[in-house]
Amino acid sequence: MIKSLPIEENPREKALRNGVASLSDIELLALCLRTGNKKQSVLELSLELLQSVGGLKALRNVTYGKLITLKGIKQAKAIELLAIIELSKRMNVEKKPGLTISTPKDVYDLVKDEMKTLDQEHFMIIILDHKHRLLCKKNMFIGSIKNTVVSVREIFSEVLRNNGSALVCVHNHPSGDAKASEADLETTEHLISCGELMGIEVVDHIITGAHQYYSCIGHKLFLEDPIHKI
Repeated sequence: MIKSLPIEENPREKALRNGVASLSDIELLALCLRTGNKKQSVLELSLELLQSVGGLKALRNVTYGKLITLKGIKQAKAIELLAIIELSKRMNVEKKPGLTISTPKDVYDLVKDEMKTLDQEHFMIIILDHKHRLLCKKNMFIGSIKNTVVSVREIFSEVLRNNGSALVCVHNHPSGDAKASEADLETTEHLISCGELMGIEVVDHIITGAHQYYSCIGHKLFLEDPIHKI
């Protein structure tokens, strides 16, 4: 346990003495995990976790299944850590009060850090008010559109639950090529049609790739680097 570590290695003592900001990534993670296992201290377990997922940025996309493969992380600890990660994602959105989504770039800037480390397709919705101001965003499905049934009912239920008037759909292409497939465009048209029936505007469906993004409404590919032109 953390309290059994020598004073000089104890992240809790260090935080009390110098402030939480003085802690390394491993020490912060150790505070969240609290305990290691029979063969590893909590600091060693924290290091193993970060190395196994590919670093701190990749930790934001860690799965429950991945966490419980590590000795010393069981159900309760895995859920606690996932809850902390989810709170950090929501706070990132809260840093942008009143953010208005006006262009595909606005969408890309909002999600690019979250999307670029994913090795599976994730389907997200960004919920907006009637003036296209950000209310919240939520990951809805994991898996390619071609192989996963995108539940229209779940999408629009989530928009209504959050008092939204409009939404933007976003998903990533882990291949790096953001150009829309036929399935992507068909899904977009279906969502637009359903939205019209429900009085909810589908503003766009953005696909993210490696330093590029595609607007399914505008049928246009954009590169992240402004010096490049399409």
